[in-house]
Amino acid sequence: MLANGDLDSHRNQTFAGHNSEEDPADIFSVKLIYDYSCRKGDCFEEPGLFMQSYGIPDRVTDITKELFKRK
Repeated sequence: MLANGDLDSHRNQTFAGHNSEEDPADIFSVKLIYDYSCRKGDCFEEPGLFMQSYGIPDRVTDITKELFKRK
């Protein structure tokens, strides 16, 4: 499901304390939205504005920040 194995391997550290069944779906969803925004030409430089613009919940803040570090 994930194209980027680095994000998948990082999920255990990022989502400590969250429901492990939702972790892969959260990671996949944030990446999907990010890729969509890039294709639309929305060039976000900061994860907070990206999350606010697309209504991304706070529970995935850490993985969103990690995604921005890697891009």
